[in-house]
Amino acid sequence: MAMETNLNLYVGNHGKPDGIEDYLVLITKLMEQRGIRVTVSSALDPLAVNLVIDEFTNYVENHRMVAFKKAYPHGKIIFILTEFVVRKWGVESFNHFGGPAEAAVIALFDVYLRTVRDDFGPIGLHHVLKLLCYSPLLGLHILLDTLHWGVKKLAGRRTPHGMTTFLNRNQRTVYFHMRYLGLKAFLRYADAIITSHEGIVGGLSPELGFDGKALLCLGVLYPELEERDVIDNLMVGKKLFIEITGSVTRYRQWWIDRLNRQLTSLGLHNVFGSCLSLPFAALASGKPIQRGAYSLHPPQTRTWPYSSPTRIFRALSVDYNLPILTRHYRQNPIEDVCFVLENKMSIVELYEMYADRTRLRQFVEPRMKSYNERVTVRNNALIEQLHRVMNSLEQVG
Repeated sequence: MAMETNLNLYVGNHGKPDGIEDYLVLITKLMEQRGIRVTVSSALDPLAVNLVIDEFTNYVENHRMVAFKKAYPHGKIIFILTEFVVRKWGVESFNHFGGPAEAAVIALFDVYLRTVRDDFGPIGLHHVLKLLCYSPLLGLHILLDTLHWGVKKLAGRRTPHGMTTFLNRNQRTVYFHMRYLGLKAFLRYADAIITSHEGIVGGLSPELGFDGKALLCLGVLYPELEERDVIDNLMVGKKLFIEITGSVTRYRQWWIDRLNRQLTSLGLHNVFGSCLSLPFAALASGKPIQRGAYSLHPPQTRTWPYSSPTRIFRALSVDYNLPILTRHYRQNPIEDVCFVLENKMSIVELYEMYADRTRLRQFVEPRMKSYNERVTVRNNALIEQLHRVMNSLEQVG
């Protein structure tokens, strides 16, 4: 079997490729630069090493994976993990950085989802006991939402029912817990894992893979920057303002307001455009939209403990704007390529860098070079591990 033809990037578990487009590009380029040709497919291939980006909420696709592993026990599956497992307030889920109210919602849907889905694992006594412990807090929240709905209805205002409000407010939490339950249930079908962030492995409890042994982590996937492409296109055709994409949480809105106040106080608001939110829906519409020379990358909440290296990579290599961090986590080397806000005068530096391209190059070029040197070594080690898995498949074949 030819080495360059047996890596299958499986996307059947993702309804739309939009959410994983960056990973598809990143993985394909990384492998092909090292002589490994990647096939992107919606079907698992028994003659290939299958890379599966974690998303196990689809009931049909989950059962197809079980059937595949039963039919082809020697078929190789490697999960690429992109979210953080967090245990807090007695419950465990993806990205669980909230307080007791969020924990209560997780406890509720942990039981409910296991009841309605046979692919998420059985309900244990400890799941029920956690829900009972959180039931007073849940009851209070639902009661307050219902009373709020009742008051508005008596006032003649149209408003969603209290339970609808409760579900809408916690939609993201429920979705991430579905993903968590799916991953925990299906890790036993993986032969190895790769992560997108250094902090992901630390949150995983010891897991057994398909062979009954401890699940092997091949390493962390680091995006590599095409230095010439980034330098030639960075900020080209972009207006002088700071954009922020994705969900605008209360904390991110605080940063937008803070930056706009600083622009006004420095008298730059007439030349340095306001910091703007660009929703994903607007960016995906295909309509022409003016993009900013800079992109802001604050965490979702004040206490969010992790950086977002894939979002930074997209800013540099796809959107061609310079990423701005509100905090340097020192978790991923790509953070060193970014501009870090320190004080009000940081706005002046950004203004001058936009006006002087030589100054921009002097800031970006050495940082990118240093970053690529570091991550190339790490990616080579990851690929070496991957080759061993691929070779084991050839020996079985």
